[in-house]
Amino acid sequence: MQSKRAISRRAALASGVGLVAFGDLLTNLGYAQDAGVKEDVVWKFTKLDSDLVAKLAYENFKAGGCLYGAFKGACLAYAETIESSDAEFAKIARGVPFVAFRCGRGGFGKLRELCGAMAGAIMFMSCFCEKVDDLNDMAGLLGGFAKTTALPTYVPENDECPNMFTFVANGLTCKDMGVGWVLNAPEEQRKNWVGERCARHAASIMKKAAEILNEHFEG
Repeated sequence: MQSKRAISRRAALASGVGLVAFGDLLTNLGYAQDAGVKEDVVWKFTKLDSDLVAKLAYENFKAGGCLYGAFKGACLAYAETIESSDAEFAKIARGVPFVAFRCGRGGFGKLRELCGAMAGAIMFMSCFCEKVDDLNDMAGLLGGFAKTTALPTYVPENDECPNMFTFVANGLTCKDMGVGWVLNAPEEQRKNWVGERCARHAASIMKKAAEILNEHFEG
């Protein structure tokens, strides 16, 4: 027979408050375990050219998808920006094993979960944050933008897909954003422009992420 304490605990977890509290507990435990890690160094922030970040995210998308393109493009833009002033950190940014980030395509292994571009953007933000609360605040701003903005907003210099359909996803998963665009786009675009849409989407998310980072650190 189950004890009253076990039943009460289950009831608490079944409630919204209980789930939030349990989630906070897991998060805090994770921080406690990470507290002793000393190998990683937070990157030195410098003001980013958000247009360059978007451009390089767009260009790198084709090699490995949304997470790969978003994160690699941002890292290369950062490295290019600081090359003359801090070659050490530029080397670190270029030395990330980007091949691992191909997993983000299709909402991580085509599971249609968290948008890879969103994941790449938040990972990139994390490189500069001493305080996790700062990262969470910026992630919240980016998430609000991504859920409520008609995307993609990015248009490449040589626009071979003019008047691309844009879509407000009201969510942050690949299913919300990518599949949602496919289901609502005009038939011709749906058949021929899906890859281009995803590349522009990654660029759009990374441009906003760079702007949020600049605002956070530059005030």
